[in-house]
Amino acid sequence: MKKKQIYKILIPCMVVVLVSCYVVNRCADIYNMTRCKYEYKSITDLTLAGIDFRGITGISSLNPLALAKLYASFSSPSGKLPLSFTLNLNVSNPASGDASLSRFDYIIAIDGIEMTRGALEQSIYIPAGGQSLLSFNIAFDLKQSLSGKSLDVIKNLALNFIGIGDKPSNVTFSLKPGVNVSGKTVISPNYIPISFTLNKK
Repeated sequence: MKKKQIYKILIPCMVVVLVSCYVVNRCADIYNMTRCKYEYKSITDLTLAGIDFRGITGISSLNPLALAKLYASFSSPSGKLPLSFTLNLNVSNPASGDASLSRFDYIIAIDGIEMTRGALEQSIYIPAGGQSLLSFNIAFDLKQSLSGKSLDVIKNLALNFIGIGDKPSNVTFSLKPGVNVSGKTVISPNYIPISFTLNKK
C-alpha cells in the first residue's frame, strides 16, 4: 500500500482517537467533580433593601436613614425587599484524578421554599487532593419568593442573613456541575445538595 493511502487511513483514525480521549477525559472531570466535597464557608457582600451590609454587624450599626428605609421595607405588605449576596463554598477534591469544570446550575431553597435558581459560567480546576473556593453571586426578592408568608416570617429570614433573627433558617444550596465537551455543555444528571443554617444559635 502506498504511503499516501496509508496516511489517508491513519489521519482520520488518529483524529477519532484524540477526540475520544478528549471526551473521556472531560467526562472523567464531571465524575471527579461529583465526588468533590462542597462545604459552606461564608456569605459576603450582603445588600438588603438596597442597603449595603458590608462591615455592618447589626441593626444598631445602621445610620438613621438606612434604618428607616429598612423598617419601611419590612412594614409594607406590598413592594419589594431585594436581597443580594455572594455565597462562598469550599471545594475539596479527594479523588485521584483532577476535576475541571466550566458551569454550575444551582437552586437555593430556604426552609423548604425555593428562593431562586440560576447558572454560573465559571472555569474551576481542582487538582487531585487539592482545594478551591467557589463563589456564587445570588439575588432575589424576598417578598416575591415568600409570597403568601407573613411579614414576620419574611422579616425573620431577612434578619437571619444579618445574623440577628429570632429563629434560625435552614438553607439548601443544590448544584449540578457541567463541562464543555466539543462545544456542547454536558451537565451532571443529579443535584449535589449543600446544607447549612443561617443564624445558628
